[in-house]
Amino acid sequence: MRTISTALEVAQKAVSSEPFIHIFLTSADGSATYDYSSRRIQGEHHEEPYNDWASIILYNNDRGIAEVKGYWLEIGYGHNCEPFGGSEQEYKNTPRLWVKSQTIVSREGILFTELLCTGMWTAMQEMDLVTKGTPPYYDDERYDATYTIYDTLKDVLAATVFGSDAFELEPLGDQDDGIMGSFTPELWLNQSPFENRASIAYRLIAMTKCYLRAKPELKFEVRYPQEADEADEVYYSNRPFYFHEYRERHNIIIPNDIAVYANPGEDGMWTDIITSTGHVHQASIDAYHQVTHHHIAADITTQEDADNRGGAILSKIKAETLAGRLIIPHDARVELYDRVEIHDSR
Repeated sequence: MRTISTALEVAQKAVSSEPFIHIFLTSADGSATYDYSSRRIQGEHHEEPYNDWASIILYNNDRGIAEVKGYWLEIGYGHNCEPFGGSEQEYKNTPRLWVKSQTIVSREGILFTELLCTGMWTAMQEMDLVTKGTPPYYDDERYDATYTIYDTLKDVLAATVFGSDAFELEPLGDQDDGIMGSFTPELWLNQSPFENRASIAYRLIAMTKCYLRAKPELKFEVRYPQEADEADEVYYSNRPFYFHEYRERHNIIIPNDIAVYANPGEDGMWTDIITSTGHVHQASIDAYHQVTHHHIAADITTQEDADNRGGAILSKIKAETLAGRLIIPHDARVELYDRVEIHDSR
């Protein structure tokens, strides 16, 4: 959850308040900037687990919009907080986006410009990981047993550079699931033949019960959601912070039985195979039938790590048991993987 001022929190909950959206663009070298906050007509902005994008439509009747392809921005959401004891424009920034295309539209009575922007995951997808190894294949280097998953992720993200800025993974802190900061998979690079940074980051995060959350200023952080976590945001049907509509869908978990096969041995013949145990969702099996997912983990050699992998896979699937859609006045605090609590008295 993003931390906001008391004034902004009061403004968000108020029955009547003036929203503010900060649209400030900066060129790649930092030499040019444009504040187009007052020109915004409408926008669509998505923050997704492995993808961010936005479409921003700006008023351009005076033809005052510059060419901003390649510029970056961090959309800020907030309110005019002066009536609530704060500043006129208070907002919190969202993860960085880059303008990939700029469309000029002339329509009867109005000119406007549409900016199509993509985010940090797309930026990583665009880059081959060629920071280690020798050309032309760059496939002779690896992350070995001296690197935990967290260490490897940090190194991969730091290899993504825009100008003088590199992506940064924030300290793990209390978000370690017991795998992220201790498991040391052997990871060879560019075996297919080239891998981008995003695919490697996804491959690593999938080994854990954690998620990777994009932040402003080219930062990422690890999140380990747990059922015992307190709610980050709470919404009510009968008092502030109000919600307009909430839909909740409960799904059967499929697959509901996870089998991880590990320890192929030095000869690769699987004579001493290790199989994970106990990773089932019995309620879904009883309600439907058993659907088994078979996962081969040749990088694992111990029963503990095989069981951890099975638990990690099942935890990601269980996260999809509950699906919902919540419509609220904008809340600048909300981030991916927050725990949201709904109080519905209707």
